[in-house]
Amino acid sequence: MLAMLTLQPVSAQNPAGLTLQIIPTEYSSRISPDASISFSTHGHFHVLLTNTSTTPLRFFEEWNSWGESALSFEITYPNGQTVRSQKRPQLLREKNAPTTITVEPGGFYVLDVTFTPTEWQLSPRLEKKFGKSMRCRMRAIYAIEPSEDARKEDTWTGTVSSSERVYTIWP
Repeated sequence: MLAMLTLQPVSAQNPAGLTLQIIPTEYSSRISPDASISFSTHGHFHVLLTNTSTTPLRFFEEWNSWGESALSFEITYPNGQTVRSQKRPQLLREKNAPTTITVEPGGFYVLDVTFTPTEWQLSPRLEKKFGKSMRCRMRAIYAIEPSEDARKEDTWTGTVSSSERVYTIWP
């Protein structure tokens, strides 16, 4: 059963010096004029967080509880339903610490996305009702809320989103 989320609008304005981009597995082909994300062929796709500023930026790493749900996706299906898909929280951890990664000016942080239903809430890979492939609109959102730990670690906080675009997803 899919849970509906109330989505807050994501600002079209991204913070200066930071961009977010979905890197599909294929941009277009004879089969699909849209950018495609194929899990049967590649098993994953990437999201690229780029530091376009003149200073290094620090981000929480994905493996820890501070960074695990920083990346989410706003997905609008052909029937008009819009959902927010994000990683499921890891309830049992052997280790947890607010570790960070530093991205130098002009550098980037590559986030690997599988959309496996066991790892992601509201995964589009569960949407079998649209046939073999599914055409949807999607944008990536990367957000870290201000916190005492973020302040202590001098970690970037805020929200940045990619452009919304049409993708064909192949489960």
